[in-house]
Amino acid sequence: MMSSHTLALRHRSWLVLLFVGLLLALPATAVGQSVASVVDAMKARYDQQMETVDTYIVETNLYTSYNKKVTQDGTPTYQTQTKMKGQGESSFATTSTPSAAYGLQFERLKQHATYAGTETVNGVRSHVLQVDDPSKVNPEMAQGDATSMTYYIDAEQYVPTRMVMTPKNQGKKGAQASSVTVNMMNYQTVDDLTLPHRMEIQVQTNMSEQQRKQMEQAMAQMKNMPEQQRKQMEKMMGSQMEMMKQMMSGEPVVVEVQSVEVNVDLPEGMF
Repeated sequence: MMSSHTLALRHRSWLVLLFVGLLLALPATAVGQSVASVVDAMKARYDQQMETVDTYIVETNLYTSYNKKVTQDGTPTYQTQTKMKGQGESSFATTSTPSAAYGLQFERLKQHATYAGTETVNGVRSHVLQVDDPSKVNPEMAQGDATSMTYYIDAEQYVPTRMVMTPKNQGKKGAQASSVTVNMMNYQTVDDLTLPHRMEIQVQTNMSEQQRKQMEQAMAQMKNMPEQQRKQMEKMMGSQMEMMKQMMSGEPVVVEVQSVEVNVDLPEGMF
């Protein structure tokens, strides 16, 4: 007959084996996952794209972007010229920081983000990366209202599924800051270029009732303008008018990709 001491040791051994078995049964990404491993996987995918994609044009329902690979500080990146629809020749240009994609600066993200587990976003299991000081990841946010950023990264494809900006003074009485949520869905790959073909931008603002009424009055005045003047104003503002209406109603602004062309000649004089 076994002694009580021997039974206790055997019971403890079974508990250890059970615990080890449970660990082995967990998904590999749930054990030892880190910001660095997530960001490195994203960067590897992006670097592969950079090797084959020299130019590309993306047409959406709101804008058309023209993109050309350039070398900055000895590192390849993309220079972008974006033309908003309904605004004549109005456009703006940007150049991505080397080792950056989807608005994410990889090296800065590795240094200043913390890993916060996984969540299901838009039906996709996603790694959660939290940044408490967005200006350290993107210096352009230093003068903005963002006090934190949360990035959700697809655990299989390693592309962003959601980005959330939380403003300063959120929830405080009288605060005017807005929180912004960008959902990125329906990723498709065209000639080695992988992009979300649908983006939903949700802006939640603490606009006062007085400010809301003033905006509604401005829109009503525009509607009552003489037809020629109203058409000129609508042409000048273009898609921004619809975006303003959607923001006021709380509906998301939807960007849908209509066509993608890769490694094609860009219009002369674009850059």
